Amino acid sequence: MQGAQTVVPAWKDIPYGVRLALLFVLALSTVVVHLNQDPRLRGAEELISDLRSGTVTEVVYDRDWPAYGTLTWANGPLSWNEAYFDPPDDVWDPVTTRLVPQPLERRQEAFLAQVREAADPSVEIRRSGGPQRFGMAGMLMGSPAYARWWEPFAPVAVAAELLAWLLMLTRRDNRYASRWAWLWMFLVGGSLLYVLLEPYPLWRGPYEVLPTRVRLDGTQGFALAVAIFFGLGMVAAWTS
Repeated sequence: MQGAQTVVPAWKDIPYGVRLALLFVLALSTVVVHLNQDPRLRGAEELISDLRSGTVTEVVYDRDWPAYGTLTWANGPLSWNEAYFDPPDDVWDPVTTRLVPQPLERRQEAFLAQVREAADPSVEIRRSGGPQRFGMAGMLMGSPAYARWWEPFAPVAVAAELLAWLLMLTRRDNRYASRWAWLWMFLVGGSLLYVLLEPYPLWRGPYEVLPTRVRLDGTQGFALAVAIFFGLGMVAAWTS
């Protein structure tokens, strides 16, 4: 019947305050990942300039840098830079192509000496645990952007994302899209929208009468996810 209205029940066992807190964590996670996931690429010598100007708060280097690995530094909790990857020739054996530890250590220590000389005592200079984390520890850390901002936030952000996935997969009272549609949209960051909109918008009351609407199906959700993916790619390319 045209113009029919339905009463949308409240999320069972999910209090409004919990849903609001989940939305806050997911929104903060999205901002942190957007700003810290891909640090700005700069020359390693620019780190020395930033240190001398007093704008650096933290320096993190991989144990195998500059052969490979990363050297990153922060000008603030949400402003990270990464040195260009430019491995010197003398750290590799020309016959076996294996890493030669002695030249690597000399180059690394020489550069770190410049870093320490230019750095204010308040600047934290530390070696990272490695380029990747595996197993349960890696799952709890999630995106490296979390640790760059505030390491204790990492497991909280991962838990919020997993809870949103669990709610999406187990609940059937979705109003805006089917589970298949939400599944595709979750792959491009749709968890934030899901918590905001399902099964009723957060700005509406749980027992408020809402007009019926046609849900997005899996095909429409896939098309929307593809459009969002390419849109985010274009924005990233434009801002880089």
